[in-house]
Amino acid sequence: MWYVMQTITGKEQELADVIWRVLTGERKKYERCFVLYQEYDRRSGGKLEACIEVLFPSYVFVETDAPEEFFLELKHIPKMSRLLGAEGFFWSINKEEELFLQCMLEKSDAGYDGIEEKSDKKNAKKKQEKSYFIRPSLVWTDETGEIKGANGILGEYLDKIVKQRLRKRSVVIEIPFCGKIRRMRLGIRLAGDEGEYGKDVQE
Repeated sequence: MWYVMQTITGKEQELADVIWRVLTGERKKYERCFVLYQEYDRRSGGKLEACIEVLFPSYVFVETDAPEEFFLELKHIPKMSRLLGAEGFFWSINKEEELFLQCMLEKSDAGYDGIEEKSDKKNAKKKQEKSYFIRPSLVWTDETGEIKGANGILGEYLDKIVKQRLRKRSVVIEIPFCGKIRRMRLGIRLAGDEGEYGKDVQE
């Protein structure tokens, strides 16, 4: 099952890193633990530049079949306990939310943080999947400028768009997630944007 841990905003990756580093071997009571990021394009001085941000600030996601044991392990480690805060918010997500999360992961790139570890035997390097990131969806519009289609994650949620800002290369979708109706900003790209970073781009 999928669960959400709430931590201090800005400490999401630190919590995931500690879990990966400390909860190993017999203490590893989970399948996956990760942070979700997204890439988005920001306009600066009439030009586009690619940026990265946490998609769900303060949230770390975990897949586990032993939630009670996993959470107890967390609370027994002082650093993790501090990162989780006094309340230690940890809850499951419902089926609809799980489908959304699975869709996010299927449309994302794994191991974005690029953290590598050396293998004890072969001294080879391998990436740990401690985070995933969502790339901007390529969109196409009609003659009035309204978005009519998209690839990537947005292609699955066109009917959830409540605001579009083509110039700022973003849309806002409204979905139920983590127990609330949330508005989430997602990055988009227009045809012709590729290769235009650092150059003047069309509106």
